[in-house]
Amino acid sequence: MKRLLIIVAMVAIATIECQAQERIDELLNRELGGGTTVYRMAVKRDPESGEIIKRVKELTATGNRALAKKFLEAFDAERESADGWEENRNSNGRQITAVWINPKRIYTITATGSTLSVHAQTIYREERDDK
Repeated sequence: MKRLLIIVAMVAIATIECQAQERIDELLNRELGGGTTVYRMAVKRDPESGEIIKRVKELTATGNRALAKKFLEAFDAERESADGWEENRNSNGRQITAVWINPKRIYTITATGSTLSVHAQTIYREERDDK
């Protein structure tokens, strides 16, 4: 019985880990409209296996306060699931960096007035230094 409870707890924790930063990813992946929006994504692969090593997404938007608000709300909603959190506020806006350990994810948002910048980096495995 004890073993069963431990297994159930581990499955629940794994499910929660998989759902972390889900709201932020959903916003990054949807089509964004209004104002000026620039979206970039880069993927680094292992040249031998084709396996994804790292993925970086960047979003910059100006003139869209509603989008900035949605992203800030998404970051705030994910605060409890983050393994690390740093937030800076001043009269100009907010900057938040959230970190998750497995897989390693580092998400940063900077919102100043109607300017929004989101940087999301996922590291699936460390790169090998074969030099």
